[in-house]
Amino acid sequence: MIATLQFALPDEQAEFDAARLGSEAMQVLWQIDQHCRSRIKYGQPTADEVHALEAVRAMIPSEMLDI
Repeated sequence: MIATLQFALPDEQAEFDAARLGSEAMQVLWQIDQHCRSRIKYGQPTADEVHALEAVRAMIPSEMLDI
């Protein structure tokens, strides 16, 4: 199976860039999630910091972390 995406450049440059850089964006989200997880698990965060880190992790859809 082959999928082809077509963009009318330069009018759809933003959409093209989003499609082209999507995998890198997912990798960055995974790294952010892992950093927050590590800070919670191995750091010595205050209760407020734990709450903030968990809030950041909750903003990342779990489907995006299955890479």
